[in-house]
Amino acid sequence: MVAFDFSRINVRSETPKPVDPIEIFQSATIADQNINDLWLAQGDALREWHQHRADSDVAVALNTGAGKTLVGLLIAQSLVNETNRQVIYACSSIQLVEQTAEKARGYGLDVSTYHSRRFSSDAYQRGTAPCVTTYQALFNGKSIFQSHDIAAVIFDDAHTAEHIMRDQFSLRITREGTGSAYQEIIALFSEYHRNTGRASSYQELTRGDKDELFLVHPAEVRRNIAEVRQILLNADLSNNTETMFAWEHIKDHEDLCCLLITRSAVTMTPITVPVSSMAYFADDIRRVYLSATLSAPDAFAKVFGRTPNKIVAPTTTAGECERMILIPKMSGAIDNDVAAAMDIIDKHKALILVPSYQRASEWEQISSPPDRNEVTSRLNEFRDSSDHDKLILTARYDGIDLPGDACRMLVIDDLPVGVGPLEWFQWKELKMESSFRSTLASRIVQSFGRISRGMADHGVVLLTGAELTKWIITPRNLLMLPEFLQKQIKIGENISRGEHSSGVLSTIAESCLSRSAEWLEFYSKHMRQTGASATSTDSSEPVDIALAESAYGERIWNRDYEKAVNGLNDEIFNMVFQVSNHTGAWFTLWLGYAFDLAGDRDAAIAHYRKAHANCRAIPPYYDNQIDSAAQSFPQQILNVAQQMQIVRPTDIRRPKSIETDLVYLSGDGTHRQVEEAVRCLGQYLGLASTRPDNEFRTGPDVLWVDDAGTALCLELKTDKQSTSLYSKKDVGQLANHIQWIQDNTTATTIIPAFVGPSNSASDDASPSPEMRVIALSELQKLGQKLINALHDATSDAMTPTLHRQLLETFRSRNLMWPDVLESLHNARLHG
Repeated sequence: MVAFDFSRINVRSETPKPVDPIEIFQSATIADQNINDLWLAQGDALREWHQHRADSDVAVALNTGAGKTLVGLLIAQSLVNETNRQVIYACSSIQLVEQTAEKARGYGLDVSTYHSRRFSSDAYQRGTAPCVTTYQALFNGKSIFQSHDIAAVIFDDAHTAEHIMRDQFSLRITREGTGSAYQEIIALFSEYHRNTGRASSYQELTRGDKDELFLVHPAEVRRNIAEVRQILLNADLSNNTETMFAWEHIKDHEDLCCLLITRSAVTMTPITVPVSSMAYFADDIRRVYLSATLSAPDAFAKVFGRTPNKIVAPTTTAGECERMILIPKMSGAIDNDVAAAMDIIDKHKALILVPSYQRASEWEQISSPPDRNEVTSRLNEFRDSSDHDKLILTARYDGIDLPGDACRMLVIDDLPVGVGPLEWFQWKELKMESSFRSTLASRIVQSFGRISRGMADHGVVLLTGAELTKWIITPRNLLMLPEFLQKQIKIGENISRGEHSSGVLSTIAESCLSRSAEWLEFYSKHMRQTGASATSTDSSEPVDIALAESAYGERIWNRDYEKAVNGLNDEIFNMVFQVSNHTGAWFTLWLGYAFDLAGDRDAAIAHYRKAHANCRAIPPYYDNQIDSAAQSFPQQILNVAQQMQIVRPTDIRRPKSIETDLVYLSGDGTHRQVEEAVRCLGQYLGLASTRPDNEFRTGPDVLWVDDAGTALCLELKTDKQSTSLYSKKDVGQLANHIQWIQDNTTATTIIPAFVGPSNSASDDASPSPEMRVIALSELQKLGQKLINALHDATSDAMTPTLHRQLLETFRSRNLMWPDVLESLHNARLHG
């Protein structure tokens, strides 16, 4: 036998791989001629991360244009070298996957990519380089990565992850794309909407006549869950590429989802994204979150179900580019700011960001958004196009890089909300504005970065849309933005104010684009002189609330109903209701559902009724024992009945918490406690009762509105001395509240009133004739009268007679609206 010559085999010796990310950079062969060395902030970020590399969750925050991608890729390779296992780098789109891979090659770093079901190389599988892929590939229900030996995940643009991850967990049954399933689900819930008084609106929606959104009450979904499951099974969702990936997540959890209906689709989506069900969030996997902004810590906590162990945020001016911000709505000479913006960008290449396809129609005379599957190719075409090209993108506030001459003009049109149907419902229907402040701030910051890279870059940004304009100039919202951007917006406000036509604003914009000496001097001077406040994150309460909501969603998803109930404790509810009554109503609805799933029917119904009473946009619970015979009664009586405790058909009681809810009508509590007591009084009277100033940071302290459109606008002045007059400022404030109600509600009759001592107005105040003054003691008397009336009406009531006895009692005691106002001792405010 001839011996084999092993000397011909060349076995490469393995030298230890560096794990220090800066050492990895220094040993790399840099191909990109623009890369000479690490920037100071990049080096600081890498050194600080390296010190905390063993932590399970680390966030790295660097401005757009500050070299975040290089930092992320070096961290990814460092973790590969340390663990010899598989490391993933997640991007928000295929275009960004390719862009990141191209940058990696320029940095001298090896990566594998995965998209369109294909790896570009085997480096990831061999554990020698990270895999750059999309969030969609990572989180879809059939993701191949779930079974891999993953050591770490780098989440690029983590601030954008929420809607992408939710999309993967959202099953859409479209009107056109899933056979008869859409129509069958629509028909299944027709009776519920008929029984709850929304038959006509629901019919308009289902015919496609109206662009509205309905949330089906979760108890109603559960009541019909067998039929829902059969419809979904018959639709063969597992074999449809449009539904198969989401269905893998949703199946067996259909009863744990929000079910939302629009004229184009039925969507089933979890209350919060159950990230813990994914392997990437196991305790032994490290996660690094790269972000251009961490100004929304509550949104981060909600989507990832945790807060970072460490936040690495080196101070840097990189990415702070020169911007001219113009707000056409602030010019007295412009009525239509969208039309004005079209004139201003007419002769320039411009990117236009809109929140929805409906809003995109406002721009249809100059362009229309590409189809979803054509966005990448259209973006590449736009990047290389000549002057005058216009690109409209819907709900894309991330993952678009158009620095330098690629694009110098950006339009951010309207508030960046409504990325998905659940968020749209919470914003538009529930009006949970306070809960969205930090999320909106984060998206606005992202939007400004789309055409900006580095301190040497410059561009013009136009802000259009009444809601965006109002949001951006509200001081409390402005504080959510970085100081540098705050200054630019304040300068933009001053430039935009006046009687500027669109032609004048075009000339002003041109001075920035042409680099005029006058503009550069003006900008430099005022950026030095304009003040800004440190970015406000308010307190830890929003994060605590977000963590509680996320934990609730996880526990429900895992069917641990008892823990879900216990997690939403009194402390959390106190915080939630301080933030927003509407957010509190949303939490109350889902706490009720946890009770329902746990088998505590009485507690569930009590919470369902409280949720609807606190916010009428929350769908009502329908109990056919009580509600089927109630259609002929006044809506006020139906609303009052919804709040009663139905222990059993022969045992009906007044609301359990009514006395504690109204206790501060005595005036002994804080201003907020008294406000809430006045709001609760309106609620228990069967009115839509809100605290707009607490909810939206504008509007009256308390607003009562009945279903016919009569509104009582209440401004609390309970701390005013008995000898103090109502000043010109007080009267002007109340007049502003009247205007706010006219602009933001459907009220047709508005009764404005101060709640305070029965004093006169000062000589210079000039109150309008309809302004009144109501003593707090009068509301306290009304509250006690209501408590007694509800006790008497329910003491002998049974479910078939409840509405009749409530109506008789309310009429006999003069509690029907608006007659109840006449029973209050109130006086016209005299000047």
